[in-house]
Amino acid sequence: MTLRAVVERVTYADPSSGFAILRVKPKRGSCFTVKGYISELASDAGLKGAEFEFQGSWEMTKYGRQFSFSRYRLLGSELHFFLSKVVKGLGEKMSTALIEQFGEEELVRILDHDPEKLLEIKGIKEKRLALIKRSWHKHRALKALASYLGGKAHITPNLLVRIYNHFGDDALEVIRENPYKLTDVRGIGFKTADKVAVALGVKPDSPWRIKAAINHILMDSAESQGHCYLMQPDLLNLTEELLSSEETRVSESRIAGVMDKMILEGVVVRGPEGEIGLASYRYMEDRLKDFFLERASETRRKTISMEEVSTFIESYEARNGVEFAKEQREIIQKVATEPGLVFGLAGYAGTGKTTVCRALLDLLSEYYADRDDIICCAFTGMAASRLRKTTGYEAVTIHSLLKYKGDNKFEHGPENPLPHRIVVLDEASMVNLSLFYRLARALRPSTLLILVGDPAQLPPIGAGNVFSDALNTGLIPSVHLTRIFRQGDESVLALFANDIRSGKVPDGVDQTHWNDFLYENIEKHNIFMAKRQGKTEKELKALREDNNQAIMERILELAEFYSSRLTHPSWDFQVLTPMRIGQLGTEILNSRLQDILNPSKNSMSITRTGITLREGDKVVHLQNRDMEVMPWDAFAKNGKQFSRQEFRRIFNGNIGLVMKIDQEAEQFFVVYPERIVVAYEFDHLGDIIELAYALTVHKAQGSQYRIVVIPLSNSHFIMLNNKWFYTAITRAEKKAYLIGQQFALKRACTNVEGVERLTWLKMA
Repeated sequence: MTLRAVVERVTYADPSSGFAILRVKPKRGSCFTVKGYISELASDAGLKGAEFEFQGSWEMTKYGRQFSFSRYRLLGSELHFFLSKVVKGLGEKMSTALIEQFGEEELVRILDHDPEKLLEIKGIKEKRLALIKRSWHKHRALKALASYLGGKAHITPNLLVRIYNHFGDDALEVIRENPYKLTDVRGIGFKTADKVAVALGVKPDSPWRIKAAINHILMDSAESQGHCYLMQPDLLNLTEELLSSEETRVSESRIAGVMDKMILEGVVVRGPEGEIGLASYRYMEDRLKDFFLERASETRRKTISMEEVSTFIESYEARNGVEFAKEQREIIQKVATEPGLVFGLAGYAGTGKTTVCRALLDLLSEYYADRDDIICCAFTGMAASRLRKTTGYEAVTIHSLLKYKGDNKFEHGPENPLPHRIVVLDEASMVNLSLFYRLARALRPSTLLILVGDPAQLPPIGAGNVFSDALNTGLIPSVHLTRIFRQGDESVLALFANDIRSGKVPDGVDQTHWNDFLYENIEKHNIFMAKRQGKTEKELKALREDNNQAIMERILELAEFYSSRLTHPSWDFQVLTPMRIGQLGTEILNSRLQDILNPSKNSMSITRTGITLREGDKVVHLQNRDMEVMPWDAFAKNGKQFSRQEFRRIFNGNIGLVMKIDQEAEQFFVVYPERIVVAYEFDHLGDIIELAYALTVHKAQGSQYRIVVIPLSNSHFIMLNNKWFYTAITRAEKKAYLIGQQFALKRACTNVEGVERLTWLKMA
């Protein structure tokens, strides 16, 4: 049945799913209610006053008779709908005037090819024009995507926006060429992309489909688990499982045949024991192995005599009131006197890595190279900033050092190497394979490279485990610091962290007098006893939720306590939790913590996809992406007016502060520790960026906060292990609070199981 009607009232509309309940008025007859999915909601369109044709059927619901539609189309001028309903601030009157002045065909041409002509219209200035241009390109792209994908898979408006945010104006072209590229988009899995591909005519046993599945599994295992290869039987099983359904089955022999062809084509490689991995990962790891072996061997570089080193150490200790441990002296002596060009300094929490690194750089700047020839770098801006303060030497992010140019290209590489004689890479355990490879390729043959890191922390996000592999295989000469330097008798954070690293529950963990550590046992109900008492699963679920709620309330009390005691509470108070969803996941915690650490107080705010964002909020960037940026100093000097000066890659896990929300331009601006300001659109909220008062531990790697609070719930059982826990508590500078259940604490300390990364470098 087909009905035509004008929307009189939007009863309910969810932009994330596209579902809407509308009260509509037909040309004849009384008003009625329609419900269904409308892709225009992806553009945050206002629907009131628009006329649609709906195809569907009548249903009787508890709310009365409603028309449920499966298809619809906009009636009247689509251009007028866009200008009046999608572009904020134009309204019906100006939209009508524009169409009357130019005509629809000419106005479309202007919007596509000559939008600056609209500046001649009274009431349209630069900022309004920028919004019109962005809205126009986005609306056209989303409309085309919705039309193309609508019948091929259930792609919600929320996912349409994510696809557009990921690929930009080229989205439709990219997906037409290869629908499996949809798996690159956060929130879209292989199954959804496969539905689109099959709907386009790809056969179930097509070599193209099998290749896409193999590539997806290898890429996904690299990104989610860090593996550079999988064993062939495992890869075959995973591929068969992914491609087969009740209706169709793709045999292992068919998959193996396609895999052999991929090996002949050089897309994947096979190792001697049946390892199968992407050729690019094997190539990078082989090149890094050669790089380490070559630089670790004896070279002609200038060395410093042992006598000069001993004199320097004695003088440095006297001058700074320190006494180096045996291993600290050893790394200074090794770097100074041995003729290699790469060294590793490994150390757990509290072992004095930074102290000895500063001394080592002072020695090298006195005897080996000018201070200007020394550069320090780290993966995150926060880690680089901390390194600069603690060593006194220039420190930048790796991407700033290599001068990232966008589109995965760098200014510095083999053809244009870095000019520095000494490069120190801090937090080396965080750096994944591809970035390590980029840095290695950008060093001159004579550059001295010093790698500093904590191998007990979580491995990097992405493929590889280069720092740990280089240490464990002996590819580079290294020293491991083991002696822990306590800050005082009542300070135990470093000691407890190292007990946890060893898989032990620290002695005295439940004592309350420590300056930098506190465990609070919060467990309203003993679930084990409740089970023995015969409670039903429904009753047990309610008790678990009550336990989690009690943990939540205590975390919020701590946030209230510190909100008035910290100079920058939103920045210095951090909750770290194992999961995104659930009662104690980042999503719920962020919403509750925001109201305490950055209450509204009439500040500018926006709401998208259920997330409210305010000026002053702490946020985290969620995907590696090139963004428009400008220097913070220029932004502040210009009265917080943004003007793009360059594109820069912003990385998954970067933490910043919202400095301005511009309602008219539908943009907000975030400053990051590298002192850059990044421009985001409102639709990026929840997809590219979200609140960061509560983070997963991987997102917090490389960062430190004055106060860290960690919920410990039995609900997180599967996620709790000592590597995660060690990394979490070592993010605290002043104090770590552990809030929760005793069994969860024990599990987090003693569960030493972890997924061992499969890497070619480890076999060196």
